[in-house]
Amino acid sequence: MKKKSKVCWLIYIAAFVVFLYIGYKVPYCHDEWQWGLDERIELMKNGFKDYNGRYLGDLLALLITRSVLAKAVVLAAGVVWLLDVMYKNIRFEEESRTKENTFLLLGVFFLLISIPSTLFQQSYGWPAAFVNFVPPVFLFLIYYNWTEWVYTKQKQPAIPVWETIMVIPLGISVQLFSENITVFVVFFAVWIVVYTLIRYKKIPLIELNFLWASIAGALIMFSNGAYSRAADGSDGYKEIHTTVSGMARQFISNIWYHLSINNWVLNILLIIVLLILIQKSGRKTFATIEMTVVFCGYSVYSVFHKIYPQWVFDSDQNLNNAINTMLAILFFANVLLCIWKNVDRKEGISMCILYLSSGAVAAPLLAANPIGARCFYVSYIFQALVLLKLLRYLTGRYRTELFYPILITGMAVCVLCVIYVRMFLAIGQVNDYRAQLIQTGIEQEHKEIVLPVLPYPEYFCQTIPPNERWAKRFKKFYHIPEDVTVRFEQILE
Repeated sequence: MKKKSKVCWLIYIAAFVVFLYIGYKVPYCHDEWQWGLDERIELMKNGFKDYNGRYLGDLLALLITRSVLAKAVVLAAGVVWLLDVMYKNIRFEEESRTKENTFLLLGVFFLLISIPSTLFQQSYGWPAAFVNFVPPVFLFLIYYNWTEWVYTKQKQPAIPVWETIMVIPLGISVQLFSENITVFVVFFAVWIVVYTLIRYKKIPLIELNFLWASIAGALIMFSNGAYSRAADGSDGYKEIHTTVSGMARQFISNIWYHLSINNWVLNILLIIVLLILIQKSGRKTFATIEMTVVFCGYSVYSVFHKIYPQWVFDSDQNLNNAINTMLAILFFANVLLCIWKNVDRKEGISMCILYLSSGAVAAPLLAANPIGARCFYVSYIFQALVLLKLLRYLTGRYRTELFYPILITGMAVCVLCVIYVRMFLAIGQVNDYRAQLIQTGIEQEHKEIVLPVLPYPEYFCQTIPPNERWAKRFKKFYHIPEDVTVRFEQILE
């Protein structure tokens, strides 16, 4: 496999530095106030009994709330690791060209940093969520990369012994972060074993090891008493509902949005690539006309919805959500159809599996409550990989000149990086001012401390306690006496 070029290494370094800065400046918020207290250490000593089965995520949450530097390094290292795993999945392994690899790596970086603000807020902007919803994504993709040959190779390749062994701790570890990914990974492990058996008439040890390890990891997670309490409704926060009507409401009112139209930048780029693919195929059939109409219509609607989100198809919210859901399903189905008809079968299968997986990994959320945008980070990554694989397919098949695509993508990445660095510089300055006010108030024994509201709240999680319970945790986290009143005010420009 060809070594990375100096340009690729510069992209890795740039990604690490940018996310290190974001991780350093992003404020502690919401859950971190709780994780930073001594009671969480006691909970850890108790094995997180009846809290949740996200054991590795919980340990990382404890780590990042005890050191700002640890918070920054964990976030930066996690993003760069994901960047690398995604790049390894899409780059050329044979007759690799430097420009193609540079373009693809820049594409990965762009898609990781151009995520919707709601997703940014609950991933990079919420460290306690990041440690639960990002690590399992790159851990799973490591296994996906190791076994993707089942879709593309005519014969089973030689599998390194170290992969066959390391897949065991990998399979257990990936299961100890977030519940919907845990359920999905078990089903995926079963799927890959069945598919390999049908195609090759034998099952490699790496797949069997991952299967039993992922099941073991799932059993470890769900043996935690929190899930039985969620099922019987006694948890007080988490709920599990299994009624058909409840799951239908969850999909129509919430899931469709995060799976589809919320990712409007990704969708627009995917539509452009698919339309190019249709044009390159040269076919003029009813299917290609139908796909073109759907893609063009959905792209226009995506942009319009972003500009004017208040617009609705019908004043009845349920009916409006149902129409949007049907449009999302129609778009999803046409993406699969276009890939199936216009991409070589061995590569098309892998793309279709990944795109289907973006929906399958969200399926357990039908029965869960509450859920948020963070739960769909993995779905976004799967869809982004499909877009990148299509780009690789087009650039490789048609030997596209990549000077201008590299230039445009590189400029877009630079602009976004500057915007985020500038944004978190402002956030960090106000957050540091907050810390000074708190310290001064404590030293001078003020009975009331007035703190400024942080700017750009759509890019980080809650930094104002929503109720008295969280206000107490906020005070304990910052060592503010209980009898002191804390008030928040908007800074006037």
